[in-house]
Amino acid sequence: MNEDLNDAQKTVILSPPGPILVVAGAGTGKTNTIVHKLAALVESGIDPSSLLLLTFTRRAAKEMVNRASGLLDSRMFSVQGGTFHSFCHQFLRKYSLSVSLNSNFTILDEDDAVSFVGMARDQIVSKDSKVRFPKKETLAEIFSACFNLQSSLEKVLQKDYPMFLGITREIQEIKTKFSELKLKHNSLDFDDLLDFTRKILMEEESIRERVGLQYQYILVDEYQDTNRIQAHIACLLASKHQNILVVGDDAQCIYGFRGANVNNMLDFPKIFQNTQTIHLTKNYRSTQPILDLANAVLDGSKENYKKQLVSFQTKPLQSKPKHIKFESTEEEATWIADKILELYEENIPLSKMAVLFRAGYVSNLLEVKLSAKQIPFRKYGGKRFLDLAHVKDLLSYLRIIDNPKDVLSWNRILLLEKNIGKKYAQVLYKNLESIDFQYEQIDSSSTFFLGISDASKFSFQNLVGVLRSQTPNLGNSMAIVEAVLSYYFPILEQEYDDFDKRKLDLESFKILTKSSPLLSDYLANLTLDPTERMDTSSPEKEEDEFLTLSTIHSAKGLEWEHIFTMQVVEGILPSSRTKTIQDLEEERRLFYVAITRAKQGLFLTSPIFSDKNRLTTVSRFLTDLPNLSEFVDEEITKIQKEEVETSSTKQENDRFHDIQRYFLN
Repeated sequence: MNEDLNDAQKTVILSPPGPILVVAGAGTGKTNTIVHKLAALVESGIDPSSLLLLTFTRRAAKEMVNRASGLLDSRMFSVQGGTFHSFCHQFLRKYSLSVSLNSNFTILDEDDAVSFVGMARDQIVSKDSKVRFPKKETLAEIFSACFNLQSSLEKVLQKDYPMFLGITREIQEIKTKFSELKLKHNSLDFDDLLDFTRKILMEEESIRERVGLQYQYILVDEYQDTNRIQAHIACLLASKHQNILVVGDDAQCIYGFRGANVNNMLDFPKIFQNTQTIHLTKNYRSTQPILDLANAVLDGSKENYKKQLVSFQTKPLQSKPKHIKFESTEEEATWIADKILELYEENIPLSKMAVLFRAGYVSNLLEVKLSAKQIPFRKYGGKRFLDLAHVKDLLSYLRIIDNPKDVLSWNRILLLEKNIGKKYAQVLYKNLESIDFQYEQIDSSSTFFLGISDASKFSFQNLVGVLRSQTPNLGNSMAIVEAVLSYYFPILEQEYDDFDKRKLDLESFKILTKSSPLLSDYLANLTLDPTERMDTSSPEKEEDEFLTLSTIHSAKGLEWEHIFTMQVVEGILPSSRTKTIQDLEEERRLFYVAITRAKQGLFLTSPIFSDKNRLTTVSRFLTDLPNLSEFVDEEITKIQKEEVETSSTKQENDRFHDIQRYFLN
């Protein structure tokens, strides 16, 4: 065993089988603990293929397995690791018949799900309706909220969409039709993957026991981020042998809007009554003054495991976090930009600094200031690679080869054909449906192309010929991708002016086929993990040249030497949308996450300003602390008076020269 492990970590690793709850504070080495636990389990004689590691990104699972193999040996590569959704995908491919589902179902991404909602909406909502209905995107959010929060439609509408309460019955009809359409077209969205898996595990005892024998030990990372369904699935998997270890930090449960439920951690010992609870509190990231502030903020919460983080660092004269107040948001932005330049001149790379904020729009003014001072930055957010139009085109071809009933993909690729418009696309899909997508029946059918123009018929036959020719290649995704790209590139060239750049984007899909030769697995791996992105930007500059701007949500799990947290004021942090005690406690946890991203320097900024419409005050998460000065050094900073005077003098000089030019020229 690694001697660098602390006593609490060793306790986790040496614990006997049975339920274990690891309450791992920020920066306390939870990943290292899980890695050593995996290695210890295999070293004790457990078959590595019977270990199931559930994480929230494939990257996290892969990293842990790689590190565990470095500790032990290549046996660790047999550990079954992945996300909840990827586990459910594999589970349903095997047991889908239990819920009357064909195993070649398509997995819908978020845009696809919205399209299905739109189809359901069109079937229920009359064009003559005199009542305003939610748009399809809003309906998709409502339906997903119902599932992830395990709440009734009426409660979700009451809380977040009260303007639509009067049409609850009609929205319920759309929701029902949405479910029917997905099943009809053999398609599942992300929520369905969880829902059907849980349904089978609850209702099919023989399958539950079989899976329990297959996975003899369950490990769950970031347990505080699970929703009720995910936590239920994990507990069902371990219901027979109770060999389950969950690791998380209740104080970092910040995804309530996605259904994450802090009670999953708080109530775990109630589900497994012989649970051993172990606290990891030695922090390997931050200085003690930063942790003192984090501890104090957390002490104000009434719903968490009490913990006091202690820094592993023992350097003397560590400075306290700084809290700086300003008279305006412009002063705040100017000061942050200047301070970043100052730190940069002290040889601190931009890559070791980050500016965090509660919502994306908060940084708008700062971005202007940074650009003016030529400070390069990257702001986390934006359109995902898999959401780009040409990428979705390619995926549509591949999905139809895998599942010919995929109506959304048919609609997309039929409209790419220059001789097929919306009307013909609908007719052709209905005709395909009438022959149960048996392509060989097209030629023998006397009515298939009735009313279709010759040009449209020719385009359709070419398209079907390509799709049909790839059916024997379902186990060779590389061959399929190459064939589809050959067909699609001429279309791409006609559709887009920047054809060459988009073509390079698509070439990268060939590389990805190496790890997933089976087409269904290839598509699932591309679709299942929305948090992972393919970076298609060229590495023209060193990473050190970029400052990070990020929402606090996007920064979770990351760390920097110096952190600036902007607009720590009422209405922003906590958000003005906070309505309940639970909402407020999640905002507190969000602030805690922001604080604990910093290693050495933490700057909290609060613009205090008032006008006719608004009065802003410092966040209660600071003002409610007893003896705030014990935890932060406070400053009330204005832009230097000399700068204001210089600006004023410059304006006067400019006016003088304008007058002179006017009268003397």
